[in-house]
Amino acid sequence: MQFKKRKNILIALLCLNLFAALNMIFLNSFSAAYITFFAILEMIINYFFECKGKEIPKSLVALYIICNIIIGSLTFTGPLDTIPIAAAIIFCFTILTKNEQNIRKLMFVNQCLWLIFDISVGAYTLVCSNILTLVSTAIAYYRYGKATKKTSHKKSSPKKTTSNQKHS
Repeated sequence: MQFKKRKNILIALLCLNLFAALNMIFLNSFSAAYITFFAILEMIINYFFECKGKEIPKSLVALYIICNIIIGSLTFTGPLDTIPIAAAIIFCFTILTKNEQNIRKLMFVNQCLWLIFDISVGAYTLVCSNILTLVSTAIAYYRYGKATKKTSHKKSSPKKTTSNQKHS
């Protein structure tokens, strides 16, 4: 989350998701593992679109959402399995988001959901990862939000003008 560029954020998320998916398999939480593996597939597909400088079609993102719901439903074992589905849908919205600060907001919510899920299934290494990601996301949000405010403030500041008119 400390990266400035959207592309770098997504690459870091790919690595994080690979680690999380493997962890979920070892915990026999297959719904979360399949959804996480699908998120990796989403990121790889999206990466190819971005490399070619093309917009990711909204219809593709809609397909991602539908697939996440189907994957979650096929492996559904109880109410707890709704959390990975909700987190996956929120993750899909990060794909449509161009603003890095909005990506950070969505990822904060996403990580909160995963934190609840990971605590519930006993994925304590992922709980540590969630906490670190939440802290990093909050720092990045503050850090880059502050920088954005400074640059927008400089751009919108009125120019100082001096008047050479003499009053009679």
